[in-house]
Amino acid sequence: MPKVWPTSPLEEKVLNIIKKHLELELGKYEGIIDGGIHLKYKPSNIRLKVIELNGTNYNAATSLSQIRFFFVNINYQDEDQELVEEVTEYIYNIMDQSVIRNLFFESNRKEVGKISPYLWLGNNYFEITNNTIYKNKKHNDRSE
Repeated sequence: MPKVWPTSPLEEKVLNIIKKHLELELGKYEGIIDGGIHLKYKPSNIRLKVIELNGTNYNAATSLSQIRFFFVNINYQDEDQELVEEVTEYIYNIMDQSVIRNLFFESNRKEVGKISPYLWLGNNYFEITNNTIYKNKKHNDRSE
């Protein structure tokens, strides 16, 4: 039986913010997210055109205004390598350096790889910081 990591209420809130944003952006294109967008663990019977969101809250913030060093993986999976590469790039473009609900997203890495003989996975890894905290840090960095 696979290990299931607990999800904090704040982590679930952040992942739902991301999910709604991706549904709005990717829902415009027919057939891209037919498998849906799932928090943490997608159902094992869904393999194609699916997004899985995973997050880790290392500093155990208790509210959106305290978020700093929160990391999220946005994984896209399908059997079409070109589609996975395009969607992974699109997710990178709409999320990196963006502010969504006062959360600033900064890409740490983006990669696409084959995970089985017939399946490809695109992974976008972002660090999330409350935008107010981020702006204050950048301002302090410039003034020192």
